Amino acid sequence: MTQIVHRTAAIATKRPDAEYTPASGDTRALIEAKREGYLWRSDLTPARIVAVRLQLAAAEAAALPCPLLGVKTWLGRLAQFVTNAPAPEARSAQAAIFAEVCSDIPVGAWTPETRIAWTRQPDRNGYPVGSRWPAPGELYAHLRPFAEQIRSEVAGLREILVLAEKPREPERKRPDASELARAGALADAVIRELKAATGEGMTP
Repeated sequence: MTQIVHRTAAIATKRPDAEYTPASGDTRALIEAKREGYLWRSDLTPARIVAVRLQLAAAEAAALPCPLLGVKTWLGRLAQFVTNAPAPEARSAQAAIFAEVCSDIPVGAWTPETRIAWTRQPDRNGYPVGSRWPAPGELYAHLRPFAEQIRSEVAGLREILVLAEKPREPERKRPDASELARAGALADAVIRELKAATGEGMTP
């Protein structure tokens, strides 16, 4: 628990989302299976449960609010990729506006990947969006899908752990020889009674 707290603090104050990677592989498959409704308690092996808990700790840390320093850092690096970035002083002053507009964008969405994704946007009506400095609203619209992905992952992982905490159904005990014999005798008695009743009904 102490390690998770320290890790969360580091992500939130020093390097936004430095350690978070979206779920992939088997863990991602579990999330999708739960969402589609075909994940069973028996599918959740101890190793899978450990992997889900670790991913949830990282995703919950990534879902924390992003500090102003994180926004400033992200914008400062974006400035190296666009052609009309504000001067450093103006950029620092604008950071507070971006942070206010994007206040519900968690720390996990302010990553190098989302910055590169901005620069790779196709031109819009002839305007090179990815090569230009964003308006606060434009940046919010760009980052929102990444934020929703993080929240969706957190919700999915929590649902898996709820399923994992359900007690396993006890295995059905196979009947022994005496129980099989009793069941056979009972079936024979029922058949004899049915035959007798049928025979009586046919008597003139």
